[in-house]
Amino acid sequence: MSMIGEYMRLAPHDLDVALADPESVRDLIDELWDLEDEGAEPDARLMDVDKAWHGLAFVLERAGVPTAVVHGDARVPGADDWGYGPPSWLSAERVAELSAALRGLDVDAVVGAVPAAVLVAAEVYPLSLWAADSDWRGYLAGHLKRLTDFFAEAADAGMGMLVWID
Repeated sequence: MSMIGEYMRLAPHDLDVALADPESVRDLIDELWDLEDEGAEPDARLMDVDKAWHGLAFVLERAGVPTAVVHGDARVPGADDWGYGPPSWLSAERVAELSAALRGLDVDAVVGAVPAAVLVAAEVYPLSLWAADSDWRGYLAGHLKRLTDFFAEAADAGMGMLVWID
């Protein structure tokens, strides 16, 4: 089973609802992913970074950016396991703070500063990618650019987020 880093951005009121009743939001998320699988336009509130989440956390931490970008700040109270544990959340204020940190990065330099051997030695998931894929830097940089844009759009709209690994 793959471990996929997933995000949902939410307006403050909707984030409050999600924190009060996380399983109703999980049902909505499942419906939205199912609709996309059936050919519907992707919902702009949702995003995933595929298996890049751990590599992103690793390179961001080395660049001095909090890993809350990948892991959230705090677990959602009372939430069930959404794949690999319960989801975490980020307030709108924290999303804005993290977005500013992401916007200040030179993505290619941040990714390029970490050799594949370092990722392998640190046992960063997915280990096989760093060891075997010659374009792993493009994969990681592409996801970091998408994540930076996703955070920027959320910050500009005053939104918070749910974050989880599925």
